[in-house]
Amino acid sequence: MRRWRLLAIGVLLALAGCGGRPSGEVVELSLFTWTRTGELALNQDLCSQFEAEHPDIRVEIINEPGDRAMEKLQTMIAAGNPPDVMSIHGAFFVPLAANGALLDLDPLIAEDPEFDLEDFYPELVELCRYSGGLYSLPRYTSVYVLFYNKDLFDAAGLSYPDDTWTWDDYLAAARKLTVDSPDPEKRRFGCVIDFWGARIYPWVWAAGGSILDPTRKRCLLDGAGAREALQFLVDLRHKWRVCPPTTMAERRQNIAMFTNGQVGMFQTGAWDIQQMKEAEALRWDIAPLPKRKQHATLLGMENYAIASGTKHPKEAWELFKFLLGRHAQETMGREMEKQPSRQSVANGPYLAQDAGYTRRVFVEALGYAEQAPNIPEWDRISHFIQEQLDLIWIGEVSVEEGTRKAARQVTEGLQEAR
Repeated sequence: MRRWRLLAIGVLLALAGCGGRPSGEVVELSLFTWTRTGELALNQDLCSQFEAEHPDIRVEIINEPGDRAMEKLQTMIAAGNPPDVMSIHGAFFVPLAANGALLDLDPLIAEDPEFDLEDFYPELVELCRYSGGLYSLPRYTSVYVLFYNKDLFDAAGLSYPDDTWTWDDYLAAARKLTVDSPDPEKRRFGCVIDFWGARIYPWVWAAGGSILDPTRKRCLLDGAGAREALQFLVDLRHKWRVCPPTTMAERRQNIAMFTNGQVGMFQTGAWDIQQMKEAEALRWDIAPLPKRKQHATLLGMENYAIASGTKHPKEAWELFKFLLGRHAQETMGREMEKQPSRQSVANGPYLAQDAGYTRRVFVEALGYAEQAPNIPEWDRISHFIQEQLDLIWIGEVSVEEGTRKAARQVTEGLQEAR
């Protein structure tokens, strides 16, 4: 009898395995994403590949494709039901890390010699650190560049934009591309401007301006560089009449105007290429945004992170690694135009692929890209800036008046929050 008891104990220990669960038991992980249908299908395919390599793990994708994705994610976390692995907008990384919602990845990386952190762009890795810990890594990165309609440039007898272009070149081209006509079908605009938030930051930086001071305690939107940039953009609409009077709410309409051939130039990033490819008659390419004192663009990221409250950190780490691996990034770059955050992929398969446009512009822009203000308080005070930008854009207040008020309100908001 004692022999059989010992044998039973041995079997139970074997079933328990090294992970503290019986051998053969399937762990269920949740992955939060916020993608459209095409990318969701690709994520599902990648997760199926992961499951094939890890037969003891199943992945459930929770996808929220709408504008309220980050709000839904925050609600799940606040309710004590966080997804094990999550895709988060770069602007939400700091607040989530500050609230203790994300797992520090440094210990996991230190214990896993196969994970090559050095392959990620080091400047991107640093942006994923908060208070000494590494709480996410970029699934991919993104920058704003200048998209232009080659047919409209050809018809106007213009040379295509390149890295030597200044604001003066941009304005001259916009004026020549603009065709005023009472017939909407014949009317053309040189450019279309999204006059809001992150879209105006590269222009401010190009003119030598800043959004916040180095201490992140004072707003500098009322500085000379920022005012010069905003006045230049406002003049495109009101003085030169080379761009349509769009609003922040019409961003999708602005893209449609470009794909329909109604405007010659549009500032956006790789995330809009899928829509542009649907317009088969559109001939387009990309160039750096025009410079003033310097080249500038905004650095965006979509990050993967692991919830600090996950019940399966070991398995969540395996999924996290797979989704950030070279194969996944190469697949996303090839199929969905995602700009890789791994240097080996960006400078290898991503650039080697014949994409039909000058992809190198995206990669080279990382050398001078800047991140928008990313502080815990930003989501509570940035509306002060947008409120004044809206008034400036429609001509209700001057650039000087609007920037002065926005700078004061943001600075006071920062002081109150701290």
